[in-house]
Amino acid sequence: MTPYLGLGLLAVANLLSYIVRNVIFALFEPLKHDLHLADAQLGLLASAYVFAFSLAALPAGVIGDLRSRRGVVIAGVLLWSTFTLASGFVTSFGWLLLCRALVGAGAAAFGAAAQSLVADYFPSRGRAMAMGILAAGIALGGVVGIWLGGHLELNYGWRMALVAVSVPGFAIAALSSRLPDPLRQPPVRLRTWLAMGLTTIRDYLVPPLLTVIRTPTLLYVFAAGALISFGTNGLVGWAPTFMARELGLSVAKGAQLLGTYGLGAGIAGALCGGFVADWLRRYTPTARVITISVGLLIGGSLAIWLLTVRDLEVFVPVFTASFFFLSWFNGPISATIFDVVPARISTTVAGAYLLFIHLVGDSIAFPLVGTLSDRFGLHRAVLLLPIVAILGGIVVLGALRTVQADMRRLQPAT
Repeated sequence: MTPYLGLGLLAVANLLSYIVRNVIFALFEPLKHDLHLADAQLGLLASAYVFAFSLAALPAGVIGDLRSRRGVVIAGVLLWSTFTLASGFVTSFGWLLLCRALVGAGAAAFGAAAQSLVADYFPSRGRAMAMGILAAGIALGGVVGIWLGGHLELNYGWRMALVAVSVPGFAIAALSSRLPDPLRQPPVRLRTWLAMGLTTIRDYLVPPLLTVIRTPTLLYVFAAGALISFGTNGLVGWAPTFMARELGLSVAKGAQLLGTYGLGAGIAGALCGGFVADWLRRYTPTARVITISVGLLIGGSLAIWLLTVRDLEVFVPVFTASFFFLSWFNGPISATIFDVVPARISTTVAGAYLLFIHLVGDSIAFPLVGTLSDRFGLHRAVLLLPIVAILGGIVVLGALRTVQADMRRLQPAT
């Protein structure tokens, strides 16, 4: 399998990862009714996924660096598929919470390894565009998951919606056995792991974490990433419920609207962000940082306006524009991380990034907005989300002063 085919397969897998992540958001209203849940509990369903995702990301990254990134990808896809399937058969909030947490753990294992593989497939030229193609699954999977969830729930119920989206993952896991995995160091055998003990494992874990602390660009990117994750993932998660309550749309109708307009806007935004970042990089090494910030500042401002609109004729174009710009950051921010991190520890650093942004970001956003909604109303609570996303676009600008030096410092180490 060529690197281009590998990128294509990983992009499809990433798409599916975000479908199984976001399908739950289209099911909030029927879940609230059938399982007698409060909005705060609905937020916890999303938070359980994100919390487990965060905790699993770093160890999955370490395993990917020491053993096989391809193996980690396969394990992650199988884990999220199995427990999405199991989610369709639960009878209580507790069991559903557990299943969603394990789905998140599977997605974390996949995410860090997939980003590292793509970074190796495209080591310099076109890296932001390749990352943009991989990241297109985030925006695309978000809206497709909501769209599929709404339509499947309307016709077959929420249980069958969860079962249906779980099935393709088993085929993706089988195909992933063909992924190219460029070896950067000999893999560590399992019995060697057992003999190594915690001290030696620590020796593999500490250097990547020290790299993060000692690389100023990563500190800005990690902080901005947490704010971005809080704002953008929170917006995606609460969008179907917001539209149902504030615009008077059914879940299926809201999902259709999000799917129809969000689909094109999300793909175009992710690809455009990668293209703009790579094009601008011909003129300045800070291009990727600039692209991240511009997209968030424009998209976040449009999202604030969007949340005050109650006229569908205005809501649709403003939603499309805001979603387009809010999708710009995905490719450039991943490329920026790999630009300043040695390849030998890149999967672990990617895992640390995913752990941090989700643990500090959307794992807090989902239940916080739910709690604020129970007290003040959803229409007020959601306004917090785009404001935080805009703040992320401001924080990342700090990397303008550091990214060029960090890239130069990396050169002798690669």
